[in-house]
Amino acid sequence: MGLNHFEKAALLNLLTVPGVGAWGAIRLVKEFGQPSRVFEASVGELRSVPRIGDKVIEGLRNIKPDAETGQKQLERASEAEVGVHTFWDEEYPEPLRQLEQDSPAVLFVKGTLDPRARRVAIVGTRRASDYGKRACKELIAGLVSTGVHIVSGLASGIDGAAHRVALERGIPTEAVFGCGVDIIYPDHHKGLAEQILNSGGALVSEYPMGTEPSGFTFPQRNRIIAGLSAVTIVIEAPEKSGALITARLAASFGREVGAVPGFIVGGLAAGCHELIKEGAALVDSPQDIADLLRLKSAVQPQAQAERPNLAEPELSLWELVPADQKIHIDLLVEKASQPPGELLSRLLMLELKGFVKQLPGKFFVRA
Repeated sequence: MGLNHFEKAALLNLLTVPGVGAWGAIRLVKEFGQPSRVFEASVGELRSVPRIGDKVIEGLRNIKPDAETGQKQLERASEAEVGVHTFWDEEYPEPLRQLEQDSPAVLFVKGTLDPRARRVAIVGTRRASDYGKRACKELIAGLVSTGVHIVSGLASGIDGAAHRVALERGIPTEAVFGCGVDIIYPDHHKGLAEQILNSGGALVSEYPMGTEPSGFTFPQRNRIIAGLSAVTIVIEAPEKSGALITARLAASFGREVGAVPGFIVGGLAAGCHELIKEGAALVDSPQDIADLLRLKSAVQPQAQAERPNLAEPELSLWELVPADQKIHIDLLVEKASQPPGELLSRLLMLELKGFVKQLPGKFFVRA
């Protein structure tokens, strides 16, 4: 039906009542037809709504539907060119509406959020390794031709890498916040947030403008990431990770979950391996994600890396470094049949020229 300005303000005021929450607000509006009518309901009528107790009823008696709080939230959003999309509006994504008791009652959206798009969530550790970032790049780059959007949480590590790869490849991307959309967290991702907006993407939150991040808001944010997405993919997650919360929420919503396997030492993939044991799909190619999406068309094949303009023997050495994984110096020495010192000198020149990159443990990858 959609809510007009007055009813949106009433809904925002309803959400300030202690004990109501998003699902309580949705149930009350469904029961009485409009947010403003909830405030007009009698005590008996309110008590007839399941799980609406005296605390909520008392709170409703202490606030009016046209209270200043809701109106100020709308004004502040309007000044910042932030849309306010409620559970009942056409702009509200249907996948979130299907969550019922986990649905946010309202979304604050900076930018463009297509309510009909199919989305893949890419989440993982904030301490991403080069392996994790490379996996992120390879998986997302292969989804260019599928028409999906990439959604994540703008956090450091895998989240930020996912947004960047999507931007590089021209894939629409959205970031879901655990704070108001006017507070960029972490602060060093302000430029990334601007790039998302400039590319036609969106910053999304259920929290009003000015809401600071907290230990409570991020787990709540995770259910929106999972709920927006048809598929959630975890790339690098230790045993205790917010990414695992997102993945398990996605599974509870009946959505597909995949995890990228990693090294058995170092701890960054322990959570991914646990998800795979629990039944998540093992994902090691873009096609695996396309299969989870049940796409009829195949993913876009990755173009072969162009041969760089290098003279011998640097060109031959560059060709020995795999395009899709790291290689140890000992194996390179064996393949190249060159003395280790000479080989390391040439690898250093290739690194300075930007063609290879050295990783911890004397591993090398193409840059």
